[in-house]
Formats: sequence, structure tokens, C-alpha cells
Amino acid sequence: MWCLRRWVLPVVLTSTGLIIVYIAWGSVYTPETLWAPGHLSRYHADIATCGTCHEPFIGATDTQCLVCHTLQQFQLKSQPEVHRIHQEVIVRKQSCLTCHTEHRGVLASITMGTARNPHGEFIFRATSTSSCSDCHTMDTEKEKTKPVLLNNATVRHLIEEGEGAHRPGHFAHCLHCHVGGKRDVEDEDED
Repeated sequence: MWCLRRWVLPVVLTSTGLIIVYIAWGSVYTPETLWAPGHLSRYHADIATCGTCHEPFIGATDTQCLVCHTLQQFQLKSQPEVHRIHQEVIVRKQSCLTCHTEHRGVLASITMGTARNPHGEFIFRATSTSSCSDCHTMDTEKEKTKPVLLNNATVRHLIEEGEGAHRPGHFAHCLHCHVGGKRDVEDEDED
């Protein structure tokens, strides 16, 4: 066993006390900075406090999700297939957290494992859209895996703007032309 000097115990106790005070102060006054594992997605950017989604000492709960995301909201603001999926989940009292996760960044998808975005998150900035269903009909049946491209104003605008480069079958390769997530196509002739 080693011998303690007189000053070691007070330094250890003072340091421990300061750390506890810092954690307590940060937990009350700046909990997002101290505890959040990452930034919120663009879908939840307007949320001001952790308590909107999280219950103290429990975390994010379905009860908190359903305060904002009601069945009526899905019916009014979602496509029929999205409404149907969420209706089944809410009626069965399944966990929202099975499919959705947060704190992965502003451009991250909050839906885990249900669909892969071949465009990358850049597509949302480039097109000013916020969801895959803005350009695609998302079929939830297991036998159909590819989303169908819609013929709406957003898609028609992309096809016209792209002068032939933006056409069905080529949208997934955005970063071939839009280098580094820039909105404009870089011209190879410019120096």
C-alpha cells in the first residue's frame, strides 16, 4: 500500500466536487451541449428543449413522439402509404424508435433501415425537398423494392434544369457532377 501525502486527499475531493458541480450546472443550464450525442435532424430543428422529446431519466419515448406526431397529422400531411404505416404502428402501440432515430446531424435521415437513399443527403439541399416522397411514390410492400419516380413539378424541374443529365435512372449518381456537395455543376473547361 502506498502512502498518501496530506495534500492529495483535499485535491481529490476538491476536484471531484468541481466536476459534480460542473455536471449539475451543465445539466440544468445547457443540457443539449453537455448530453446530446449529436445535432438534431432538419425535421426537428425547431425543437428548443430536450424535454420536448425526452422524459427525465428515461429518454425519448413514444408518448412524447405522439404529442406532435398524431394520427390526424399523418392523415392530413402524409401520403396514403405513409399514413397507413404509421396508423398500424400507433394502433399496435409499437415503438417509434424501432424505425426512427435522432441526433445524427442536420442532413441525416431519421428513418433507420427501412430505405436507403441512393442520392445521399445532398439531394435535399440541392432540390429544396425534405423527404423521399417529394419525388417518389414509396411502396411499402416487401415484394416491391424500388421507389417509383413521380411526374410532379419538382421532378419535371430537375429534368429540365439538368439538360438531359437529370433523367430517370441517373438521379442516383448526383455526386458524379455535383462534386463535394456543391449545388452547381463544376465545369471541366474552367481553370
